[in-house]
Amino acid sequence: MEIGQLKYFLAATQTQNFRKAAELCNVAQSVLSRQIAGLEAELGLLLFKRVDKRVVLSEAGQEFATYARRALEQLQQGQQAMVELKVGERGNIAIGCVEVLATTYLPAILANFNQRYPHIHSQVTVRGADDLMTLVEQGTLDFGLIFSPITRPELLVVRELFRQPLQLVTAMQHPLALAKPAQVSLKQVASEPLVVFREGFGLRRIMDALFTRHGYPLQPVVEIDSIEAMKELVKHGVGVTLMPLALIRPEQVGHELMTFPLADFSEEFVFALVYRRFGTLGMAARALLDSITATNFLQS
Repeated sequence: MEIGQLKYFLAATQTQNFRKAAELCNVAQSVLSRQIAGLEAELGLLLFKRVDKRVVLSEAGQEFATYARRALEQLQQGQQAMVELKVGERGNIAIGCVEVLATTYLPAILANFNQRYPHIHSQVTVRGADDLMTLVEQGTLDFGLIFSPITRPELLVVRELFRQPLQLVTAMQHPLALAKPAQVSLKQVASEPLVVFREGFGLRRIMDALFTRHGYPLQPVVEIDSIEAMKELVKHGVGVTLMPLALIRPEQVGHELMTFPLADFSEEFVFALVYRRFGTLGMAARALLDSITATNFLQS
């Protein structure tokens, strides 16, 4: 059975006339008649019966027409997908990313992706989670990589990538680092000079809520809006901070910074992918999204 036979069969079904069907398919009537006869021979059933000067579907032909239409529709969808993929190989992707993922996981993801699709251009916007969700919702960005979303708009899909608890982060020469305790209490953390994000950042809201819930005042010695600058301040002994391990590059742990689990805090914070619930992504954006969701972040 060939695709051409299905096209000839459906043309005859539509026109109820082999001559008109042949004209529609731009072939000789003898070719169309022969192809349909071959199809009937392969199926072992007559698909048409003659009524006056017309050909009409037999009972078998009526049932077979349903499957033939479905097969051609699937083929056309597949052909369109291949065209889009070809276009996607030279497409543009607008990605949003919170700083912590932009400096830890995104570089490796884009390096692998660019090896597979060297002609795709990626534009990365680094903002806070709330701003990124708004930009995705507006269609300015194809999708975003965010940290601990507080709200989940109806127009967006929030797809969890991984989750981690907060840990205490200190300089290598901090007394706690030298003592190497298995865990640290939040009371101990509250007594230390703290380096934290400025108000309005997601991690700052989490720390404010955590300290308030346990009855400790959050009194930072430095407030800042850069995760890398925050880690440098901790590294140089200005203070300590709390953050998930995902915010720290693997080569920094044990060489520039020390990390400790919190004894009285088990809540985990979510790193997630957000994209629009309605509408379609281009093939280039879809390919990158699939690469991200296939990443094992906890082993990266």
